[in-house]
Amino acid sequence: MLRRLAPTEIYRLESRRFVLWLPVFMGVGIAWYFALDVEPSPWWAALGAVPFAIAATGLARRIGWAAVAVNWAAFAVVLGFGSATWSAHRIAAPVVAYPMGETVEGRVIGLSRSASGSPRMLLDRLIIYGVEPERTSDRVRLTILDPVPEVLPMPGQRIRVYATLIPNGEPVEPGAFDFQRRAFFMGLGGVGLTRGYITLIPAGNAAGLWDRGRVLLAQIRDSLSRGLRTALPGRQGAFAAAIIVGDRADIEEVDAEALRASNLAHLLAISGLHMGILTGLVFAIVRLLLAAIPYTADAFSTKKAAAIAALVAGLAYLALSGGTVATQRAFIMVAVAFTAVLLDRPAITLRALAIAATVILLIRPISLLDAGFQMSFAATVALVAGFDATRGMSRGHRKRRPWHLAIPRTFMMYVGGLLFSSLLAGVATGPIAAYHFNRTAPYGLLSNLLALPVMGFWIAPSACIAAVLAPLGLADPVLRLMGLGIEQILRTAHWVASLPGAVQPVQATESVVLALIAIGGLWLSLWRGPWRLAGPLIVFAGLWIWSHPPPRPDVLLSANARLVGVMSPDGRVLDRDRAQSFAAKTWLRRDGDGAEQAMAAARAGMAREKGRLGADFGDGWRLEVFWGRGVVTEALRPLCREKTLLIVRSADAPDGPCRALGKNELARLGAMAISTDGGKLILRQARDPKRQRLWTQR
Repeated sequence: MLRRLAPTEIYRLESRRFVLWLPVFMGVGIAWYFALDVEPSPWWAALGAVPFAIAATGLARRIGWAAVAVNWAAFAVVLGFGSATWSAHRIAAPVVAYPMGETVEGRVIGLSRSASGSPRMLLDRLIIYGVEPERTSDRVRLTILDPVPEVLPMPGQRIRVYATLIPNGEPVEPGAFDFQRRAFFMGLGGVGLTRGYITLIPAGNAAGLWDRGRVLLAQIRDSLSRGLRTALPGRQGAFAAAIIVGDRADIEEVDAEALRASNLAHLLAISGLHMGILTGLVFAIVRLLLAAIPYTADAFSTKKAAAIAALVAGLAYLALSGGTVATQRAFIMVAVAFTAVLLDRPAITLRALAIAATVILLIRPISLLDAGFQMSFAATVALVAGFDATRGMSRGHRKRRPWHLAIPRTFMMYVGGLLFSSLLAGVATGPIAAYHFNRTAPYGLLSNLLALPVMGFWIAPSACIAAVLAPLGLADPVLRLMGLGIEQILRTAHWVASLPGAVQPVQATESVVLALIAIGGLWLSLWRGPWRLAGPLIVFAGLWIWSHPPPRPDVLLSANARLVGVMSPDGRVLDRDRAQSFAAKTWLRRDGDGAEQAMAAARAGMAREKGRLGADFGDGWRLEVFWGRGVVTEALRPLCREKTLLIVRSADAPDGPCRALGKNELARLGAMAISTDGGKLILRQARDPKRQRLWTQR
């Protein structure tokens, strides 16, 4: 039986673990900020720490050790809330408020591709003719329709073009991905399309050393990307450009989908895996070379010198890869690890991980809501805690063995470690991926076991050797060798994706489910005492709620009702088979429906005529939708009956006993989810009028 511990014994056992909970409670404060309906004042956030500190100090005098924990948690919550508030107000800038067609002038600072494959430009230093400077956005992103490859601009060039600008997109249904919020924290004021001829104009000198360096790095990245795609034509070059400089523009959709279905899409994002492999290789090679030289081996610590070299390599990789959020997060994690080496501390510990998470949340609080941040730290916490728990089990088996026995045992230990680490990471990240992407990859463990050794022992070393040989003009043979490894990974992805049941759809659920799973996992991983075994119970509670999801809406409407989806016995029926593809994919994915848009549009349950559609949905309600220039409001009055939802996209809605939405109401309400309860119609807006936040104001 477990002995009951006194409070002082609990405090003595767990007090050193309180620091591990600092980023967790910071996350609570950040989540609190984003859950508010009204934007708080930054002064309120800054002064909010005072009453918490006073209350916690008063408790400390009376309660003792418990108040220390309360004080620590309160401080962390207020710190997270304040950092999120300060970050949002610091980057607040004007946004595109309404669709407009204007001449846009700006500097190209990034090139990418849209989901349809069209090239896109990210512009800063904007001049939007017809818009006052104080109301001009800091950045916009333009998609080039019908591009001419010979006149596409390069990073650093200044252009002038006629474009149609639109505001950043809102969620396509309540609770769905909020691009508007994400764009706000990216500093993106709007998006647009251009078909016009691109005019290059003198760019002038960049303002300041930092600005000149940013432009130079963008030009180097673009040159490296083009060089990789030239040396490795086709999908190999596209994959190489993605993992080396972060340019995923030329990844074919069929390859991207295979990587997602096989749970190998994380290989395309320059994150902890890539940064860890690169810096680990540099650390090992530099330490080995310095140790082989008698003078350097005796003169100074080769371990610390190798750590400095690895940090420099990681910083260079961060700069060349474009400095995305995932890469910044990965660099901070390895920087903390190698700094620990310089300070003669253990490099990979939960404490170092907590420091890295705290730094990231202070610098970029919005990262808490990113799937990449959640999956990265979930996997790392599980790996560190899991291997720490098994460390004592392996110490007793360390003994010298003959070489013919040691080699097979080492190989088996490697395979076992790879299997164990992949299992831990998969269990930790699987629920997060399913929550965000509404799909699971049952064969993800198999594909990672096959692909990760190729990435770590073939592709990454080849890339490092090619980087060394490139100045000498000798990199092509090594790049071709790297291309063979890339081809092997892509073949693995396609093979796993072709297996029966490779992708399993998962219906969307509430955020409380993810919160319970995260708290349960952290409770199990961070504490040391027997009470940590309550963690799996918390996880199971979240999974049980997930297994009983709330019913999906009967009717979904995109903004201005340009896409309509009605739930039927066979699944959601869509009124269009091609247009509004992002909304259609999101709806079907959140339904837990694996059908394509065309398949969903072909389902029975919706009657379509020219300029009109109708469908029956829950509790005897009838949906009628009209559009087109010939719609007359008075002619629709006979259809406005009880238990009828009448939607008119191109005219005003008639009065009557029905629930009617005309063009003005549709423009004001945005995307909607409609359900029935006891015969009553329940309408929820993605554009909640109660929410007055910095990113929702136009």
